[in-house]
Amino acid sequence: MTLEGTTDGGPPARRAGAGNESRDDEDVNNSTNRLLERLVHSVMSLAGLGVLLSLGIVDMVLGLARPSVITLAALVAVITWRLSGRALGSSALVLGLIMLLTTVSPDSTPVAILPFGVTATAVTLLVIGLSAWRAEPTRATVAIPLLLGSLVLGPVQLSATRIAPVVSLALALAGVIAGATGLWARMLQTGRRRQAVAEQLAQRASIASDLHDYVAHHVTGIVVLAQAAQSVAAKQPQAVLPALERIEAAGDEAMTAIRRMVALLHEPGSQARLTPMGTIADIASLADHFTSGDDVKVRLNISGDFDDVPIDVQSAAHRVVMEALTNVRRHAEGVQALEILVHRDTRPDSVTVEVSNDGRARVGHVAAGGYGLAGLRDRALALGGSFTAGPRTPDGWTVQARFPTEGAR
Repeated sequence: MTLEGTTDGGPPARRAGAGNESRDDEDVNNSTNRLLERLVHSVMSLAGLGVLLSLGIVDMVLGLARPSVITLAALVAVITWRLSGRALGSSALVLGLIMLLTTVSPDSTPVAILPFGVTATAVTLLVIGLSAWRAEPTRATVAIPLLLGSLVLGPVQLSATRIAPVVSLALALAGVIAGATGLWARMLQTGRRRQAVAEQLAQRASIASDLHDYVAHHVTGIVVLAQAAQSVAAKQPQAVLPALERIEAAGDEAMTAIRRMVALLHEPGSQARLTPMGTIADIASLADHFTSGDDVKVRLNISGDFDDVPIDVQSAAHRVVMEALTNVRRHAEGVQALEILVHRDTRPDSVTVEVSNDGRARVGHVAAGGYGLAGLRDRALALGGSFTAGPRTPDGWTVQARFPTEGAR
């Protein structure tokens, strides 16, 4: 194999570390977001304690509730704020039963317009909202009506004032608003979880596609090298050792890729992104290491400035070249010349990749179904580009992809 190469527009190798820089920035952003979330949670907790203290003072000044009731309501607020799932649902259910039994008990004596006081009423609304948000659905379905019923029936059952029905309606409205707010928060949280699951599934599909492309590239090279070594073993035994060394190197690279990808698949909660297999700077290495059974003249032409090309576009361009070279090894014979063109266009701003050869389909060879070209087409479309692959006249095959650089990550 002989290699001719030309590059223009400066070394694109500086972009090879862009994936690591992007991941470092993402880690910093995630840490900052977590710190902000903790800060907001702390501020909200302090604000809640301040509100409880203020309501407790109002209850004591106006004589609406005994200190023991105020203290118990504050403890309920602090405990339920930290609960979720079944624990929160069970606690809300017990609280609702106690309040409802207290309200409808025939031994209860008439009290003020708010039977449980301002603090306990506010805490009950808080528990309704938290139950709708974070409690186990079955328990929440039972607990919320009990809590709401105790609030609505309290003024009517335990208060002798004429405005008791109005207060009951107001508390019913407040309870509905609290429950609706909690339900909205639950739906928002569920949507985020579904989005996270969808992103994980998409990441796994991407890893599977990368696994196919990367391993197939090296395994195909190993097969070709082994076939070449067998054919020259008798006449040129000195050529066998270099072929074996290259087979070993390709096998090591393939196994490293497999271990790295399998590790990601075994971490469903991991937010780590797969390191890009290569960039435009690595295409020269692909061309240099390309091997086939024939003496192929490889011409590489990289033109344009790729310093500001997004990493996703660079990785996609690298994969197009890798998959095209893999297919030449697997499906073509009689290849004399292979041309790799990578060009940066300015109007419109895009990167064009084209790999063509003058070979013909291998006689008696039937291509098995795979994900290589289909995956490249999907990736090109996802980046807003285009992808074509097909025969050329008179002989040969051409793979071409165009990736817009604006709007890509």
